[in-house]
Amino acid sequence: MRKRILCFGDSNTWGYIPETGERYTEEIRWTGILEKELGDSFRVIEEGLNGRTTVFSDLMEPERCGITHLLPVILSQLPLDYMIVMLGTNDAKSHFHVNATEIGYGMEEVILKIRHILYVRNSAAKVVLVSPVPIKEAEDAMFDEESAGKTRELASIYRAIAEQWGCLFFDAGSVVKEPGEDGIHMTENGHRMLGEALAEFVREQEK
Repeated sequence: MRKRILCFGDSNTWGYIPETGERYTEEIRWTGILEKELGDSFRVIEEGLNGRTTVFSDLMEPERCGITHLLPVILSQLPLDYMIVMLGTNDAKSHFHVNATEIGYGMEEVILKIRHILYVRNSAAKVVLVSPVPIKEAEDAMFDEESAGKTRELASIYRAIAEQWGCLFFDAGSVVKEPGEDGIHMTENGHRMLGEALAEFVREQEK
């Protein structure tokens, strides 16, 4: 049986194209690159949703609260060898009125719930916490001038969470230096770089 990697994220996992709002094809999305780079012994499962947050509910974009999706998503995809989690960008929207530390609190709750579900199901899957690519000043009215600063702080906050709860950590901003034209979503090249870097990261864990 191929090793299974579940990728749980938001629009940058779904594959949102910054110029058009349409979706990159599967061979362009970082998840598709990841599967191609790892080869036939791995199966990569996409679970990206536009607007998904860690723990915050949004009446303007309902049913996007990530922590409430975890149980059905994980149970439907077991067995798993890895679970990659990349969230936090949408938490920086101005109407949530939270700072980067509070976004970290939300991510910590997500990690704790993942850990609990995997433990109850006797799964030894490795959890990879990925800090998202920091956004720039965005055209989207839901993000204000403080939002970009919040996302720049997430790498150090997430690294500490990963260390505390025994997760692997990867900083997407270390390989993708900036998003596309809308200031939020990755370009085609960004998807390629992230997919290739995560494939190398997984290969390192397999040694």
